[in-house]
Amino acid sequence: MSATPGRPVDSASDDQAERFARAVESRTSDPEFDAELAIVAALRDIDVKPDDLARARMRKRVLNAARPAVSSRRGRFAVALAAALALVFALAGMSFLLSKDALPGDALYGVKKTAEAASMGLTFGDQPKALKRLEFAAARVDEMTKLAELHPDLGNAPVGGYLTALTDFDNDTSQASRQLIALSTRGDLQQLNTLKVWSGQQDGRLAALDPRLPIQARDKERESRQLLVRIADRVTALLGRVECYQITTGASDDIGLLPASDACQRPAANTLPPGVPSPPGNPPKVKTSAPQTPPPAAPSEAAPTPLTTSAPPVPLVPVPVPTPPTRPADPDMPSLPIPILQIPALLPGLPAIRIG
Repeated sequence: MSATPGRPVDSASDDQAERFARAVESRTSDPEFDAELAIVAALRDIDVKPDDLARARMRKRVLNAARPAVSSRRGRFAVALAAALALVFALAGMSFLLSKDALPGDALYGVKKTAEAASMGLTFGDQPKALKRLEFAAARVDEMTKLAELHPDLGNAPVGGYLTALTDFDNDTSQASRQLIALSTRGDLQQLNTLKVWSGQQDGRLAALDPRLPIQARDKERESRQLLVRIADRVTALLGRVECYQITTGASDDIGLLPASDACQRPAANTLPPGVPSPPGNPPKVKTSAPQTPPPAAPSEAAPTPLTTSAPPVPLVPVPVPTPPTRPADPDMPSLPIPILQIPALLPGLPAIRIG
């Protein structure tokens, strides 16, 4: 391509480029661009589609390039999930801490009850569970005392909160009573004393709280006190039959096993079961008497002497003693001469050695 005379170089180049572009698009021949148009035509005829191997290679490269994006999304999701769980646990822990002072009717009181249920689930053994229930029941009395302090005006007192606390108190007390009475009948009588002392203490606390309760809650409070009185009476009845053969009837009610109502049969003081030896002591005295001489027999007629006849003596015949058989003597064996062994001298000047 050469520049047209009379035009600037840039204008000539632009004109050539425009004419070449028109020739390529229209696919017409131009003597000025025959060589270039031939190259364009040859390039159009070349098949530049990738083969199967190239396609597989490109596919693998594309997939490998896309994986980091997927893993990064998963990583971000895992981080977000971990942060959400940490936030939930933190809120739950804060809720448990704040719910320790929650009272019936508060928003966090349900969280407090949930924490108590979890604590009960982590307590093992009948006795620890029963004592834990007594602890929860005493906590209900504490909550009612705080409610009475916060609401001295009985007209505006939260009646629902008092009723909820008293209901929970009765449930925990009844279950603890059943468990402790069952344990005491198995031999642990200390549980009965613990239950009796605790019942008396809570009865006194509820009696002191009675004037400060709203009228709608006093009936329920007196039912709770009656429950404590029943438990104390039941413990007293069971302790009175400790030395009896039969302590309970085997039946039970809402507070535990029922004491037997028949006459108490205690083991006699001086009777021992069969097979048990008597305790050591002075042996019983046995009366002894001197031997009595039998009375003399009455004289009787002499009995006739029986006649005896002597048999002739049996003659003694000597019995020959058998003699053991004698073994015949062995015949004389001829004596053999003893061989003589002679060893020549081992060293010159020494005599020979002769044996025999």
